[in-house]
Amino acid sequence: MKKALKILSVFLSISLLFCACGKQTKPSADVPSESSTLSGDTPAQTNGNVRLPYNAADGINPFFAKSYENLYLTRLLYMPLFTVSSSYDAEPLVAASISINGKTATVAVKSGLKCHGSGDITPNDIVYSFNKAKTSYAFADSLKSVESVAVSGNSVVFTSAFEDSFVALKLVFPIVKENTAELQTDIPIGSGQYYFYENKLISTADESKTVELTSVNTSDSSLNAYKIGNTDIYFSDLADCNYTGLHGNYTSADLNNMVYLGFNKKIGGLNKNIRSAIAVLLNSEDIAKVCYQGHAIPSKVPCNPNSSVYKAITEGKLELSGDTQKAAQIIDRCGYTRFAGKALTNGKYVLSYSLIVNGDNKYRVSAAYAVADALNQAGFYIEVKALSFEDYSERIASGNYEMYIGEIKLDYSMDLSQLLAEKQKEPENTEKTEDAEKTENTEKTEPNKALQSYSKMRAGKISYADFYKVFVEYHPFVPLVFRTGAVFGSNNFSGDFSHFPYDLY
Repeated sequence: MKKALKILSVFLSISLLFCACGKQTKPSADVPSESSTLSGDTPAQTNGNVRLPYNAADGINPFFAKSYENLYLTRLLYMPLFTVSSSYDAEPLVAASISINGKTATVAVKSGLKCHGSGDITPNDIVYSFNKAKTSYAFADSLKSVESVAVSGNSVVFTSAFEDSFVALKLVFPIVKENTAELQTDIPIGSGQYYFYENKLISTADESKTVELTSVNTSDSSLNAYKIGNTDIYFSDLADCNYTGLHGNYTSADLNNMVYLGFNKKIGGLNKNIRSAIAVLLNSEDIAKVCYQGHAIPSKVPCNPNSSVYKAITEGKLELSGDTQKAAQIIDRCGYTRFAGKALTNGKYVLSYSLIVNGDNKYRVSAAYAVADALNQAGFYIEVKALSFEDYSERIASGNYEMYIGEIKLDYSMDLSQLLAEKQKEPENTEKTEDAEKTENTEKTEPNKALQSYSKMRAGKISYADFYKVFVEYHPFVPLVFRTGAVFGSNNFSGDFSHFPYDLY
């Protein structure tokens, strides 16, 4: 059976997800792995039509929709320029080909692609769709680095802020006919395998085949609709840290959310050598299995473990369980050979630090204590401070932290630019805190080599493996795990949900 509903993957930009448990996280409407609306795939069904959740108040316009439920549906209605394989490689859909030269990418448009009742897709439609996506809720973050687009014959030329050989993985926004998506209430004209009519999705190939839409208005009502049998699918990204046992077919769903350990590099003693020792010490496998209760994939590489890039780098040889002996050698070479109180010292600095975490997220709190336990056994003294969402966010924004547990939702291109370029702020408090007293400008002697190497890699001048060698030398942050979500399908419904839980359909 062909793969049908594949589940959405949020593109979200390179920004910290400081969201508290239960707070809505921003979905990305990136595209699915192998499915293609050109292939004729349809939502899988065995007994009658599939019933899917739909938020009528949110609308079906992909450039205005904000609910997971409706953004799931738009993939059936509107094709993107590129789709994304299960190994996170770009595959042309509306695009015929792409040619990259410096900061520009020329995309040829596939000919003969019909919009429902409104002629072929044209370069002007792509320009219009890009400009709408550029300011939309679901696509603005992933398109930040793509600055403009222009028509060139039967092609469109995209200009980025930097040379980017991965730009095709950003061009996954939906394509609609020009001037049909101006208002939230508009139902844009698209070229997907379905069109929207009277709260149903109707197949363009066979109008007798429809997808029934069940009205919901919140994620909770979507859950309840599934529980009472009014819909055939329920997806959770587990952002609320609650794993609810439900009936039906369960599948773990790939997410692109990286959980990581961040550092304030202005803090005395947290130089690249100590950061590397910390990275070596941490056990990503235990954090995934225990702290995230199996709803995560261990990773010490800042790209999704399912990606072809990750597999090419690691070749199955990456140490994920931690290496206390190697870490001890690094710490000893840095002169930390005696104790000052509860932690080792080299005479100038003491390996005593605070680790802040959003206390409203129990998975991340558990990860913070696992990190602290591993470091404390190696001669550090780490104090975990579980803060409210508001306090945690304020501390990060003002620079009043030493280490923190963060989460970032990467786009399909795994763009780390903003995270690597993150400036370390001086604490804004006028009162001296313990963290502020340890602050010194180590940046003067530690240039951002990781960002420089990353920029070369994005430009295609060096390989990802070459960048990763520099990354592990400096460890500006330490990847811990990539989270996964959960999908439940009724007995009326079957499909492969292992990839891209935000491109559900």
